[in-house]
Amino acid sequence: MTRRIYVADDDPRISDLIRASLARMEDLEATFFDNGLELLQAVQESPPDAILSDIILPRLDGLAVARLLKFDEQYQGIPLMVVSSVIDADIEEQVRQAGADGFLRKPFRPQELRDRVRELVGLPASAPG
Repeated sequence: MTRRIYVADDDPRISDLIRASLARMEDLEATFFDNGLELLQAVQESPPDAILSDIILPRLDGLAVARLLKFDEQYQGIPLMVVSSVIDADIEEQVRQAGADGFLRKPFRPQELRDRVRELVGLPASAPG
């Protein structure tokens, strides 16, 4: 069964890196957004199996998206991981308080991203090697 993940990042280089990393995963279909408002609207129209969102996004930041989705009974079951290069000491606490299910700090290794996304969408772990 193919799992669907929505990815929001406004940096084309990061989006390309994520796209290339996730393209190696079978049974995963990724849809990309460059702002938080489009991501939120897409989730409301057709909820995905998981969400991967940067914090710094135009129109609606990733923490606001997380709060809006995680505190709405209709969408709170969608696993959501926040990805960010923000280095505030309490950023992980802010992410947790927003209701996100995980946090991944940029820069990340492509394999680390794939492993975390597999967990997020409930796909089996990849074989080592």
